[in-house]
Amino acid sequence: MKWSFLVIALFQILTTQVGAQAKDANTITWMRWDDPPIFVMSGPFQGTGVLDITQKLVTEKLSKFQHVSIESTVHRVLIEAEKKTHACNAGWLDTPEWHKLFYFSKPVFVIPANGILMKQSKLKEVQQLEPYSLQKFLDKKAHWKLGVGRLYGEGIDPVLEKNHYKKNNKIITISTSLKVHQMLHSDRIDYTLGYPFEAVYYNELLKSKDKVIYLPLTDNNNFVNVVVACPRDDWGKNIVAEVNTLIQQSPELLTSIRHGVDRWLSEEDRQRLEGPRKAMLKKYWQR
Repeated sequence: MKWSFLVIALFQILTTQVGAQAKDANTITWMRWDDPPIFVMSGPFQGTGVLDITQKLVTEKLSKFQHVSIESTVHRVLIEAEKKTHACNAGWLDTPEWHKLFYFSKPVFVIPANGILMKQSKLKEVQQLEPYSLQKFLDKKAHWKLGVGRLYGEGIDPVLEKNHYKKNNKIITISTSLKVHQMLHSDRIDYTLGYPFEAVYYNELLKSKDKVIYLPLTDNNNFVNVVVACPRDDWGKNIVAEVNTLIQQSPELLTSIRHGVDRWLSEEDRQRLEGPRKAMLKKYWQR
């Protein structure tokens, strides 16, 4: 009984501290979730994720604020945004649906959108399907098994829904990104969906000889802007303005963030990004 009381008391103290911290105007709580190489929470590449680097660079510049970083989930991020908690994300996708919950900074980098991830050795079997779409894969490679571990956004999710992915025996739902890629590398599934930097990360982590490659899809936009996101209230609006100001005053910041992204991109993907990167800088940062 005494131990139970002590555990409850400690939990209440911690909850009170987090709640107070979450509403302190001078403290920003940064939400992180385990999804390599967006954030890399453990293993040989810990701390080298594209948003690990972005968050580190941004918080160093926002020196007049106190910063707290907590491990969360994407679902929890949305809950905290709805509650208007003083919590931000170092990277989020700038899409119309998310504007209902967040204020967004100007883009801090741009990435290729989600596409097909599959082994290089299988490429010859699907080249006749180019330009690629998820529905083509599902129709023309009906004997192939698709592994999915999350939702993938505009364009792709409607195709999964249309094909009843939760009941379709050719589409396997897998609990974590790591398990998805372990099954892909061991040929237990034929392909998955994701970003090109996921392919690079897991090729290195799993030391694959038959590399996983990325194929862009026509189902969605080719590229997506990544922004810093804060809750849609006066506090969040202020923090986003601070982020925009510091980047405008520190041009080298975007270059450093880009290097963090490039760490997990193939040379081909970097070349593909050259045009969109220049367009983003010109449109939003006048550079």
